[in-house]
Amino acid sequence: MAAYTTITGALQLHAKHIPQRPAFIFHDCQGGRQVLTYELIYRLGGRWAAVLKASGLGRGHFILNTLPNSPERAVCETGLLMSGAVSVNGQCQLADGSDILYGLNKSQATAIVIDPDVHNIPWNALRTSLELIGQNYVASEKLPSLRKVFFIRRREKGSDDDFLSHLENLNDWFYDDSISVDDICSVFTTSGSTGFSKLVVKTHGDIVNFVKNMESDNYEIPEHLIQFIISPFGWVGGFVGYMFIAATTRVLFDIRTGIPDDIAELIYQTIQEERCDTCFISPIYILQIFNKRRALLEEQKKQGCERSVFDSDWKLKQLFLAGQPITKQIIEAASAFSDKIKVGYGGTDIGMISFLDVDDPNKYNDFDCGTPTPGVEIKIVNTEDEGTIMPTGERGLILVKHVDSRVQLLNDPDATKALYTSDGFFRTGDIGKLTADGHLIVEGRGSDAISRGMYIFYPGWLETRIRRCPGVVDVAVVGVPDPVVGEELCACLLLESDDITVKSVQEFVEKDIVSSIDDPLSPRPRFYLKFDSFPLTSTDKTFRRVIREEAAARLSKKDEEI
Repeated sequence: MAAYTTITGALQLHAKHIPQRPAFIFHDCQGGRQVLTYELIYRLGGRWAAVLKASGLGRGHFILNTLPNSPERAVCETGLLMSGAVSVNGQCQLADGSDILYGLNKSQATAIVIDPDVHNIPWNALRTSLELIGQNYVASEKLPSLRKVFFIRRREKGSDDDFLSHLENLNDWFYDDSISVDDICSVFTTSGSTGFSKLVVKTHGDIVNFVKNMESDNYEIPEHLIQFIISPFGWVGGFVGYMFIAATTRVLFDIRTGIPDDIAELIYQTIQEERCDTCFISPIYILQIFNKRRALLEEQKKQGCERSVFDSDWKLKQLFLAGQPITKQIIEAASAFSDKIKVGYGGTDIGMISFLDVDDPNKYNDFDCGTPTPGVEIKIVNTEDEGTIMPTGERGLILVKHVDSRVQLLNDPDATKALYTSDGFFRTGDIGKLTADGHLIVEGRGSDAISRGMYIFYPGWLETRIRRCPGVVDVAVVGVPDPVVGEELCACLLLESDDITVKSVQEFVEKDIVSSIDDPLSPRPRFYLKFDSFPLTSTDKTFRRVIREEAAARLSKKDEEI
């Protein structure tokens, strides 16, 4: 790795030495393809940085970015890095925009980036609280730190209303060369128990060290790596900084044009077309691709055509799996697409904890996440007493200590402190065990949290919102088993009378939560069940485990009847 200590230093170097290498290749659901080379994104990013500087924004300012994965978001993120400003991921799931307002307040953001044409909820939530005072400058008593709203639009190419075309026509360019290893580069979001995301701070040094550790951990990176990564730019796994440090090419989807009807099929076709070397996607899609290809090939086999599941001569060099408990079924499906499979365990907050190179899919054990990465210490403690370390092979709460990573939540020292034990171990919230040969087995969450694919849902805040529905006496949102995503959300309802229907509650939720049920990040329940009463514990609390078991049994019976 070259001798640079910041993301922007890496980008500057690559823009000079490999200017025509693609940094990003975007595919969309309409068949479009757009390439941003290292030279182009450095040039456009610098022009966006100049716009920020002219607006009085730069080092030390936090800017909430609500754009979806797109060329516009990539350039925006790059310009924020080059200006010294900090990008805060803005996720809008709720119809009232309260999650966006929370992010603005918690981060004390000076500006917000919005595309009102593709997603107007953030702007609708803001406009009643703001006073426009010219050139998109704003004033607000509710949001005292907010000074500027940037409207980023996509229009006809060449039009000055088109964001990227507008940048092409500018002359001013800026790069803050005083950015240091300790400067914050981005604030990522991760699920929180209140329904509002926790804001996790990462510095340039955090990101650079992460890539170095990946390379040192037998992570074979060729001179030019083409990676397919579907994760959002605002997630730690999808951040632009990783690409810039490693000089890789990232292939992804332009969500600005819409979400594909069949994401799994488009993933498969895109990997084939771009001849990707590595891939990081949710195991959900791996199983969907595998099952669809297998069904197709079984039909062909009946007609006398013998082919492999991966029906071309192109296979991935390495497939990286993480984000949910990994089973042997997932590994066997993944082995059809890739020469090598790597299982990882970690998180947006703490970073990568362990890795496993799967040499033989037939010998893989469910939930095995391998051995700790360099500098990581793991211990398993009693679920009721963190001071009691569990014997080898026995289940408990997973605690970790990472020499290169200390989690910091933005503007929340008390919450940051609560993440750690008195002896400095991070509370992951996961249940697992250590084997005799030092492998970490991760079985899932240790609380009421629900693991749906790569995302963790805390039901309390969602239950509070559902209780606002007229006629709902009480609700318990639980996780029910699903062979693909691990757990699906099920809303178990106590209703006032027979006049209130499960369907009416579902319609209420669908109006309140704007994201599609097919969005992996959506907190919408997939199932709704009516209960006559909820079982109680000996202390008169809702007995979630029993509710979860009954819900799973009822849904299983429905499947059998179907």
